[in-house]
Amino acid sequence: MDGPMKNISIPKKLAVAFLIIATVVCSVAGFSAIQIGNMNTAIGYVSNDLMPKTVAAQQIDTATSDFRIAEVQHILATQPADMTAAEQKITAARSVVEKNYAVLDRTIVRAEARQLLMAFYQKWNAYLQQHQTIIALSRLNHNEEATAIMRGRSELLFDELSDRVSALVSFEMKLATQQRQEASDLHSHVVTLLALVVVLACAALVGILLLLVRQIARPVDQVTSGLTALASGDMSITSVDHDRRDEVGRLAGALNNLRGQLLAADEAKAAQTTLIVDSVGRGLGALADGDLTTRIETDLTGPFAKLRTDFNHALGAMNDAMAAVTDVASGINNGAGDIRQASDDLSQRTEQQAASLEETAAAMHEITETVRETAENAKRANQVVTETRTDADQSADVVRQAVAAMHGIERSSNEISEIISVIDGIAFQTNLLALNAGVEAARAGDAGKGFAVVASEVRALAQRSADAARDVKERITASSQQVDAGVQLVEQAGNALTRITGRIGEINTLVSDIASAAAQQATGLQQVNTAVAEMDGVTQQNAAMVEEATAAARTLSAEADELSRQVRRFKVANGRPALPAVHELQKRAVSAGRKVATTAPARNAGKAALAVVQDDWSEF
Repeated sequence: MDGPMKNISIPKKLAVAFLIIATVVCSVAGFSAIQIGNMNTAIGYVSNDLMPKTVAAQQIDTATSDFRIAEVQHILATQPADMTAAEQKITAARSVVEKNYAVLDRTIVRAEARQLLMAFYQKWNAYLQQHQTIIALSRLNHNEEATAIMRGRSELLFDELSDRVSALVSFEMKLATQQRQEASDLHSHVVTLLALVVVLACAALVGILLLLVRQIARPVDQVTSGLTALASGDMSITSVDHDRRDEVGRLAGALNNLRGQLLAADEAKAAQTTLIVDSVGRGLGALADGDLTTRIETDLTGPFAKLRTDFNHALGAMNDAMAAVTDVASGINNGAGDIRQASDDLSQRTEQQAASLEETAAAMHEITETVRETAENAKRANQVVTETRTDADQSADVVRQAVAAMHGIERSSNEISEIISVIDGIAFQTNLLALNAGVEAARAGDAGKGFAVVASEVRALAQRSADAARDVKERITASSQQVDAGVQLVEQAGNALTRITGRIGEINTLVSDIASAAAQQATGLQQVNTAVAEMDGVTQQNAAMVEEATAAARTLSAEADELSRQVRRFKVANGRPALPAVHELQKRAVSAGRKVATTAPARNAGKAALAVVQDDWSEF
């Protein structure tokens, strides 16, 4: 991966890393939202569909029992007020049956449950026909005929419709059990997938972090170390990876070019120093050519011994004043031409070096801006991760609301259980009263036989009511247990979301570390940029000094020209030829300077070496 990544710019690398991080975070958030939606759908199906239908079927079962008891009370009533009260109970019970049947008819869609509901309704309509006959006979006080019908066809129809309602309740309870198992399987699947997704996301983020360090931080650190060594005068740095096509590659290329130019300047400095010393020695030797009649008697030692010898030779040459002046003027012309040519070359090379430093400073500025943009992009990625964490917290709040809703369902189930307990107690008391009535009827003999029959029927109805109440209570208890299981599952889902929120917090920490590292890199590059700018300023100052030295060399050449013009008015003694024109001597010096420049070991060798030439002439 290093090959292709070297040719991609730093902003594009950071953009790709940001897109990968955003994709991973959005994928985790989207997957969590989808799975939570599936769990909410399952819970809503239990609470909004299965539980209301089960409760409605149980209320139908209870209402039919109340309807049957009210029929018996109507037959046993001896007063019109008691008959009216019984008829009101019959009407209320029938209203409950019709209301809950309408709910079930509207909500039940499964074929098996709908078939049971239709069978119940058919038996209920048939039972109502028998009911009309029983009530009509009871109103006429034909209680024995009414009792016979109630214990005959009417009782069979009542038992059949009670069986249909019980089967319907059992069917809905079975569906609730199946849905609970499906919700449990879904929870296990969601927990496993979320754990796998979080592990993969963390692995991807760590890989991106390592790749960014390898592709950006490490090469920039190598270039920074090279610039630091170069600024301290260490030319032994190894070549940085400059075959890259990104900003780091361009900076490495500029660093290598700068190193080559400085090495060439050092080599040229040594060559030019040797050349100037030899030139000065030859000039002094030419000045010493002549008759030497005067000597310096003072014994000079060290580096001034040669100076004493040259001076004695010069005084000896005063024998022929004009010849000596001619020799001196020739030496001045030669030296002035060399200095002028060397100053011009040094000026040009100093300007080239200043231009290279300006390009390097511009490249460092671009890299600094790029790293600063990197830090800003990392900050934006940190904001995206923070927003994702907020979304995960909101999802956890939704799960907590679902738990509260399940607790509400559990409380409703407990209240229904309490009501069923009350009904069971009433049925038990009714059974005791029917038993006492049977005992009293037995004591009355033949006159109490009809009352005994009614008491036995009331006892049977009370027993069935008690059984139905116990059955309903057991089923409500089972529903409460299933609701408790659903609450635990939803709480586990909430805990899973809490762990996901923690992982997102870790991701937020990693992105913050990336932003801090990018900011530190920007600071380091700014320092490097400042150092390069200082080097540029020093180079500009050197260029100004070279321009001053060039101007001084040109002034010296003009003065030597004036001296030559003054010397040409005199004839040289001992048959020496006249002094050539100054401009011809300048041409010769320029030619000699060009030949020396072409033999220099490097293209930009004159920059630092000519500065040494200027210092040597100042000491002389």
